[in-house]
Amino acid sequence: MKKQLQLSGLLSLLLFNTQLSAQTHSLDAVNVSETGVYVRDDISLDSPTNLYKVEKSVQFATEVITQEEIQAQQPKDLFDLLNKTTGMDLTYHGRRSPFSVSMRGSGSVTYIIDGAILPPSASRILYKIPMVAIEEIQIVRSATALSIAPSINVGASNSGSGVNIGYVIIRTKQPKKTEGILSTFYEKALSQPEANGQSLYVGTRFGTRDSWSAYVGAMVSRFERKSKESWFDATDSESGMINAGVRKGGFSVNLMVYKDQGRLEMQRGVTHSGDLHSAKWYYDPLKTTIFSLDANMIWNENQVTLLSFAQTEYEQNEHNEDFTNPNAASQREYEEKTQTYSLRHNARFGNTKVQLGAQHINAKGIGSDLFNPYIKYDTSIKGASASVAQTLLSGDLVVDAGYRWDQKTIENSSTANPARGQADTPNANNGVDLAPASIITLGAVYGLSDQHTLSARYFYGDQGISGDFTLQTQDGSALDAEKQNRYEIALESKFAPYLHSLITYFDTDVSNEKRATSNTYMLNNEEYYYYQQVDSHTKGIELSFKGKIADHTSYKFSWTRILSKETQDYANVNDEVGVVIPENTFTALLTHTYNGYRFNLSGKNASAYTSSKSPMGLSDADLGDYSRIDANVAKDFVFDKYTASAKFYGRNITHEQYATKYTTGYYFDRGRTLGVEVSVSF
Repeated sequence: MKKQLQLSGLLSLLLFNTQLSAQTHSLDAVNVSETGVYVRDDISLDSPTNLYKVEKSVQFATEVITQEEIQAQQPKDLFDLLNKTTGMDLTYHGRRSPFSVSMRGSGSVTYIIDGAILPPSASRILYKIPMVAIEEIQIVRSATALSIAPSINVGASNSGSGVNIGYVIIRTKQPKKTEGILSTFYEKALSQPEANGQSLYVGTRFGTRDSWSAYVGAMVSRFERKSKESWFDATDSESGMINAGVRKGGFSVNLMVYKDQGRLEMQRGVTHSGDLHSAKWYYDPLKTTIFSLDANMIWNENQVTLLSFAQTEYEQNEHNEDFTNPNAASQREYEEKTQTYSLRHNARFGNTKVQLGAQHINAKGIGSDLFNPYIKYDTSIKGASASVAQTLLSGDLVVDAGYRWDQKTIENSSTANPARGQADTPNANNGVDLAPASIITLGAVYGLSDQHTLSARYFYGDQGISGDFTLQTQDGSALDAEKQNRYEIALESKFAPYLHSLITYFDTDVSNEKRATSNTYMLNNEEYYYYQQVDSHTKGIELSFKGKIADHTSYKFSWTRILSKETQDYANVNDEVGVVIPENTFTALLTHTYNGYRFNLSGKNASAYTSSKSPMGLSDADLGDYSRIDANVAKDFVFDKYTASAKFYGRNITHEQYATKYTTGYYFDRGRTLGVEVSVSF
């Protein structure tokens, strides 16, 4: 209560001080283009009404993927899209968490959908999100935007190691006017059954700019990708979404509800000898429900308060069977619920900007998760952040500093399954406040000239205590708090509309990173992996170009090179580059319009690496070393008030047979996939 009173008093003081100062800045509550199409202010990176506004010194490391680019890429799903963005690499394997995205050679990426911070089950949630439901994706490659989310992982007290390395923020679609789009696709990979899907989105806006405005939208979608039994990677899903919002004067509120249900088969591994692994593992069903509510109040031109509430409910039923033994069948059920409360205030005093934030996240789960045959937990994270940015030298220099504090509380955490008559271990943490995590950031942006901008960012993170009794070392030694030192420096140049460049050097030094070993122990007649802590140090560079040539052609190109990732763990790998992660990755996108046709060509190249690391140990394998090319061509046909579109597309058109992980075997890409999509807009 005392902290709430202090926060309320501080907000009141900020409002009072701003009313005393005369300012000339303006902030429109509604932005409408000359054509009457609504333009969202709340997704602009530097807008004070953006729930995920980032400091200016973070913007160079933030990539925005628009709906237009999503359509140009024509991805299979969200993970396919992320794999073709700068510095992101997708690894896939037929295990319980099949999709893993690394950012600049590291993990611990946090996913957020309209204010809902997703739990560790995010990889089984996001493959089902329809692309038509997404308006924009914001990828923050450095977790230094302090008010976005906690610096530590949400969920069970053993939900992984590390201070977050970055964020993927998904903003769902809102109608720009009265509109609708109905689409269907049919595709087929070589030697695989066909796939198909349909979606419908409708929405409208009403009201006027001067008084009030509102919107409402709805989406339904389904897809089914079949698979051969010898491959076993079929997926399907049915989903729906409703969103609505109202704005009157300086106040606005938005509501979104999303629900889906699907099936996910875990692809069979192909061993070095060419044999198929006999495991028949799949999830059926996977259920997700997301509810989010956010509001903001523009008190005046310089004071904006934002708040949000979100809830994610997730259920999974895991089936463990065997193709060679029909009697070897079991099921593992798991469900979790995560609630997020966020409050933020953005203030401006002349050339000084202040951001204050507070969050509370509660996570509950029960059943068999990725780490435990059985777990029941109730944890929460309370956090607060503050940052200040100052403009100097007539606007040529902007410096900022920030601090974030997060503390995880374990209300209850147990691996003792009462259904099996197991009693709680005395080491279980209940009603315990773990040591808090703290983050300090410094940043600066300097305009060298009208064309060139230099940005720099420093980050220090102390994770506090990472987990409880299920993170055990083999020798009984205590695990220390993870610490990170990160810095980036970037030069951005805008030579001409057809050539914008960005070169970035990044350095991440991690101490006491937690990793599972290949050795196990028994607790309550269940098997758990021992953990160890290791240090790692990653250095790398990124180079990207983008531009627009005339009015008909645009392009994007990026190159990420991991110079080194020094580490030492049970696998005796001293440098993971070329061993566990690729040294070089390239991405490219080229779009061109001609005579009403839209041509899109995209690609991803990843260099080779020789091993796959997991708790099962280090497996020698031929991984990466692929060049994947996707292409599509589309044409619109206008009929009165309707526009029909036809798109022919191909993924992996060179039919590269590549794999990114080896555990029970290789998990090869499906290869060349050809398809057609037809849509009608009205």
